[in-house]
Amino acid sequence: MINSDIIVSAAVEEELSKLIDRIESPVFSIVGGRRITSGYIAGKSVRVLITGPGTVNAVQSLTAAIENARPSLIIQTGCAGAFRESGLNIGDIGIATEEIDIQLGIEAGNGSLPLNELPFSIIKSSNIDIKNRYPFDIKPVNQASETLVKVFEGKGIQVVKGSFVTVSTITATDSRAKDIYKHYSPFMECMEGAGAAHLAIHYDIPFLEIRSASNFVGKRDRSSWNLPLAFERGALAVLNLIRTADERKV
Repeated sequence: MINSDIIVSAAVEEELSKLIDRIESPVFSIVGGRRITSGYIAGKSVRVLITGPGTVNAVQSLTAAIENARPSLIIQTGCAGAFRESGLNIGDIGIATEEIDIQLGIEAGNGSLPLNELPFSIIKSSNIDIKNRYPFDIKPVNQASETLVKVFEGKGIQVVKGSFVTVSTITATDSRAKDIYKHYSPFMECMEGAGAAHLAIHYDIPFLEIRSASNFVGKRDRSSWNLPLAFERGALAVLNLIRTADERKV
């Protein structure tokens, strides 16, 4: 397989619809049972992949897409919950510096966070034994941050980089949110990031994760969420990264 294009993946169609609308000469296909829209954005070859929610769906979908044609870059996107302590507001942009799978490990004696570390590695990267933390290459993270800070300058939209946590069980209480922040200091909570990061390391493919906050992590209050805003801004962030991909030399 040769480097061919940029894969953009997200859990649900609404997170990608505004990006798909910008694709020139779109071609629709099914790979691994998942819908892919292929085409061009600003002259760049892209594949936009709807994975379904959760780590298992993300891994299955991305594996099929990568094996079908190896990309030059994977961008994981969509909405996410923001931790209040991060300073992010709803609609702001988060860029992951690492993904932490906080449900991977050995149960602690008291049943609380953090879990005890596994006695073996999940995968190795540059001689780093990865057990539940997936570090990202900081150079493209910084480049993406610089690009998006300029794009959103003066528009009241923060762009912040930091740790994300991946969960299978969505946090729904303020006490749990505070416990997670106490132990990991994350900016955002999501459900697919660790799986996508694992595959990027396995296949040695550059990887970015860019999300927009749709809600705050903690007690669920759907009346305070703004999913349409997060969908729109997340897609806009990715669109601008694709447009400047050659300049950043990701």
